[in-house]
Amino acid sequence: MTALGFAMLVNAFLIANFYWTALLTPGQRNICLAGLFAVWCALTVFASYQKQKLAAATKTEEHDTTFRQTISHYLQGDWFAVESQILPYLKKYPKDTEMLLLQATMYRHTERYEEALLVLDKLQLLQDSRRWFAEIEMERSVIRQMFTEQKS
Repeated sequence: MTALGFAMLVNAFLIANFYWTALLTPGQRNICLAGLFAVWCALTVFASYQKQKLAAATKTEEHDTTFRQTISHYLQGDWFAVESQILPYLKKYPKDTEMLLLQATMYRHTERYEEALLVLDKLQLLQDSRRWFAEIEMERSVIRQMFTEQKS
């Protein structure tokens, strides 16, 4: 709709400028051109904002679907299916804190403690990880405890 509206404004200017040449003075023509440029800039910013908003909504839907499927496999104890869903998703969105935390717990359940600690270290560096601080630290302590029991 914004492109259509802008096209109508440009067409009106072109008709007024080239068809009815006596309608606009050179000063008015320059003002109209400056106005068209300002409208174009505003619409470009608006379209960019809408694109980002749409991209965020798409990521959220994909995240929700993938996260639900992964949690379902996780609760069933199907670690292969969990990992096969997490890894491609994290390649696409490497800073998804919830999936990284789920990956660390999956590694703990499969007794891959070093990998789990590496994921938790990576997770702790992310800005969004602050709200998961308690869960990250609890997971880290459980992994260390199980790791030391395994070595003993």
